[in-house]
Amino acid sequence: MLLLFPKIFNIPYLLLACQEFQPSFNLNTVRVFDLEMGFLIFSVVVIWVLGTVSAQTTDPLEVDALNKIIDHWNLRGKLNLTADPCIKNATWASETANPRIVCDCSGTVCHITHLKIYALDISGEIPQELFLLTELMDLNLNQNVLNGSIPPAIGKLSKMQYLALGINNFSGPVPADLGNLTKLLSLSFGSNNLQGSLPSEMRNLTSLQQLYIDSSGVSGPIPQEFSNLKSLQTLWASDNGFTGKLPEFLGTFTELKNLRLEGTNLEGPIPSSFSALTKLEDLRIGDLVGTTDSSLDFLENLTSLSILSLRNCRIGGQIPGRLSTFSSLKIMDLSFNKLTGQIPASFKDFSSLQYLYLGSNSLSGDLHSGIIASTLVALDVSFNPLTGNVPLDPNHVSINTVGTSINDVKLNNDKLHCLQRSTKCRDRYPSSIVPSYQFQAQITLNVKLCIYKFLLQLHFPSTVEALNKSLQMTPNSTTIQKC
Repeated sequence: MLLLFPKIFNIPYLLLACQEFQPSFNLNTVRVFDLEMGFLIFSVVVIWVLGTVSAQTTDPLEVDALNKIIDHWNLRGKLNLTADPCIKNATWASETANPRIVCDCSGTVCHITHLKIYALDISGEIPQELFLLTELMDLNLNQNVLNGSIPPAIGKLSKMQYLALGINNFSGPVPADLGNLTKLLSLSFGSNNLQGSLPSEMRNLTSLQQLYIDSSGVSGPIPQEFSNLKSLQTLWASDNGFTGKLPEFLGTFTELKNLRLEGTNLEGPIPSSFSALTKLEDLRIGDLVGTTDSSLDFLENLTSLSILSLRNCRIGGQIPGRLSTFSSLKIMDLSFNKLTGQIPASFKDFSSLQYLYLGSNSLSGDLHSGIIASTLVALDVSFNPLTGNVPLDPNHVSINTVGTSINDVKLNNDKLHCLQRSTKCRDRYPSSIVPSYQFQAQITLNVKLCIYKFLLQLHFPSTVEALNKSLQMTPNSTTIQKC
């Protein structure tokens, strides 16, 4: 302290003064005096520092921009800022706040780093003032009514880590400027009305772990440049107009845990490189086009799967019995394929499986109680050349056997028996009940889907709910929602 304030604490002067006016003065007295004064000055400095910190303010440009954003989206009723937005313990900074504003005050000036306006029905375009908040790391505008294009100025927010623009009415192209956000960990612009292809500039997002672009409206081939995104753990890209081959490079995304590619125009087959995706827990591919068949060989080592849906993927061959050893697999949908052979006998030991959908294949042999695992809730084997009998006590399992030669007491006791394989409806019921034409087992795909909906809702309502809720199929994929 004496070094900081030499003019105040001039020791020789103090000694001379004390000796002149106090003959009894000694050096110990000076030391005590020095310590007391030092403590006083130290206290003054601490108070000054604390005062400076407490007076810390937010960047005025950011405050002005934030207020204009609030007015643009008519949020004053929910977020009426009458003080600095970065004040300590602000109610709008809590984890549950919505709208939410969070700041970083680690420097001499505070900056706005988090902005959440989630599901508050804000509408209109994104105001340009938003891009003055250049310290933003987390922006959540999900589930609103925003329209217009996603502005190219979004690329100015280079510190962004979490960007959520999903479930809005954005249109126009996906801006190439998104490629500037190289710190992104999560990006969402699904459920919008965007047009055009994905920009190749997104190859720069090498830190990206989550990408949600399902039902976004994008089309065209998935850019080869996306092969750079090897940090991806979650990729939702269903219900888009993608064309070209199902990319081989997806098999190099070895961190993937969740992959959804249903309801697109992608061509098969499923690449054998997918066998390297051993961390997958949820795999959903559907509605592949083209003439090349796929197989299930790539599943050999994907033992972490809990959901497997490969509907309408032109999959041939037999069902691997090894699947019954997948201890986490709860839902498996292999319907609308070209599978042959019998349902593996090992399925009786399937300790985790709850929902099994094998409809519209070419599976043969007998359906017997031995293959119905104790955990099974719903089993669909419809439209297969299967035989045998439905167990009289199927452990409360909902079983759909329409379009088979299986003896099902439930179907025998009602008018739906005419839908059994090779049965002519007009031979059993008047034309007022069924069409006059023959209802053969060789039915078009769309007709089969509508029958599924009718039958499942009538006899297996729990199966309908489980199929739509658990698998969350997209509207454009081959689900019972098509009717």
